[in-house]
Amino acid sequence: MTNKDEDPNKKIPGEFYISSDEKDRIIDKFVSELLLQSEIIKKQRNAIDHYRKKLEEKEAGDPSIEIVVSQEETSYNDVGGLDDVLYKIKHFEYGMTHAGTYTHFGETPPKGLLMYGPPGCGKTMIAKAMSNELGCWFLEIPLSTIISEYVGKAEKNLNNALKMAKKTYEDSGTKVMVFVDEAEQMFRKKGRNVGHEVIDRCVNVWLRTMDGMGSNEGLIFVAATNYLESIEPALLRAGRFDYLIEIPKPTLAGVEDIFVKQMGVRERKAERQIYCVSEIENISGRMYDVGMTGADITEVLKRASLQCIRDCIENPIVKDIPTVTDSLLMKVINDYDRVQKQKRKFGFDVGNG
Repeated sequence: MTNKDEDPNKKIPGEFYISSDEKDRIIDKFVSELLLQSEIIKKQRNAIDHYRKKLEEKEAGDPSIEIVVSQEETSYNDVGGLDDVLYKIKHFEYGMTHAGTYTHFGETPPKGLLMYGPPGCGKTMIAKAMSNELGCWFLEIPLSTIISEYVGKAEKNLNNALKMAKKTYEDSGTKVMVFVDEAEQMFRKKGRNVGHEVIDRCVNVWLRTMDGMGSNEGLIFVAATNYLESIEPALLRAGRFDYLIEIPKPTLAGVEDIFVKQMGVRERKAERQIYCVSEIENISGRMYDVGMTGADITEVLKRASLQCIRDCIENPIVKDIPTVTDSLLMKVINDYDRVQKQKRKFGFDVGNG
């Protein structure tokens, strides 16, 4: 029986004794350690979530990349000086518009078109016109938005762009033309690329897609290059970019055709007469003599219009809107040729006349 007057803190022989203060200290220490462990676990979970999110972003590609699917208004009527080329392009289009006829003869329609030739001769314009003529979507994939500093991300970006094209076809039922300009940059020959071989892996993505590993139904593959010799040969064999068409510099007749058609394009856009030109043959001859391409002719017309725009702004009192005349065009051509020669000599544009 316990004596009521006995000291509760009195030690009993053979038993482990802890004072109340010691108990509180041990409990406080234990709780502190639990809180510390809990904080460590929380930080570890946050770190795991962070790296999991980064991994998912890497797998998904770069969400900031904007590759726009569009419907083009350019038509073959706007393409000048390339009637022979457009005739060959029509043969490629048969694979899209008359696929059943190919099957009837046991043949596979062409999958891809690669246009090659000097810069500024209308390759991109033809691709846009073709997408319009076929009534399909137009998706240009620029290398600058695909390439990433992270290993493995470039091919993910490219793969996602191609998936977006497929989804556009599935959602709309309308085919998508996937176009790559300056294809020598994305389709360079394997083994000739420095760094972590990003381009080689992008080529592999294209090879898998064009070979149909995963559905490529509804996709039309078109590319353009200034350097055919730089393209990976594996992409040029049958079943891939198997339709090759050269886009040459325009002939004298071609220059005149481009000149007339480009003036028409601008007047339709402005819904008024812009040009008061009577010496079309002489002006075209001068353009041909200085070696102008379609892009050069377009630039000349633009510079002539800019001169008229400046005249309108600087002389607001004049009621009549100035037109582009023979003399203005000839002056712009001569100044443009001078600038081009200086650029070739000095390596930069020293002025625009």
